[in-house]
Amino acid sequence: MEKKEIFELLKTFGLSDYESLAYASLVFIGPSKASEISKKANIPQSKIYDVLNKLIEKEMVDFIGGRPKEFKALPPEIALRNLLEEKKKEIEKLNEKIKILSKFLRPLPKEEVLEGVWTTKGKGLRNFINRVCEMFDKAKEYAYVITRDFTWASSLARAVEDCNKRGVIIRTITMKEIDSSNYWRAKWYYSHGVQIKIFKTRVHPRIIVVDGKEVLIRLDHNPTKRKRFRFTSIYSTDPSLAKVFDVYVKMLWKRAEPVNFKSLKLKLPEG
Repeated sequence: MEKKEIFELLKTFGLSDYESLAYASLVFIGPSKASEISKKANIPQSKIYDVLNKLIEKEMVDFIGGRPKEFKALPPEIALRNLLEEKKKEIEKLNEKIKILSKFLRPLPKEEVLEGVWTTKGKGLRNFINRVCEMFDKAKEYAYVITRDFTWASSLARAVEDCNKRGVIIRTITMKEIDSSNYWRAKWYYSHGVQIKIFKTRVHPRIIVVDGKEVLIRLDHNPTKRKRFRFTSIYSTDPSLAKVFDVYVKMLWKRAEPVNFKSLKLKLPEG
């Protein structure tokens, strides 16, 4: 791997340009004085101490004394793990802030939707996923999902994990066999408490039903296309419509075949 690629990878952990250069250079050359690191990493001497101090704060570099001072880099497997733990703490704090904000940032009562049917058209997959997340967040007992590719997104993963913690049962019916194209996404959901069955069919709308009270339907304009497809989504909290789909997905669940991941023989592509 080229040095430039290494620097770019380090930056994905949240390091600045100078921090990436200084850390990588220090790993390559071993314990060194600030002037040597400055020269090797091509960092101005006026900035090198600030950069090294920031790396020390991030537990990536140690000060080993001497006159002038010498510094050494912690092994990448330790240093980057420290950074990862910090990122996890930051994400946990942000998740807590999301929960707090969600309590206060609510639509005005006159804008709340209580009944009726709404449709949207286009390529708004993110909006579709956001709607699924909102439904999962309100779920109290169960959710049924009909899928093909086990769509995965960080927001959706968070909603599924929250449902699992609250004891909400999520049952997913996939329209195709578990294969190399969807195995790992399916396995993630399965390992996070989602029950999965297979009902093989070539064409079927995506359906999400929550607690028998609300339903979201996605009608793909080209049901076999996987990328950049257009679709129409229909959402409703109408009691009669939600009941119809609630009965339907429960019937489909009974007819579908269970998936046993332990005995599943996955044929991965060669090469």
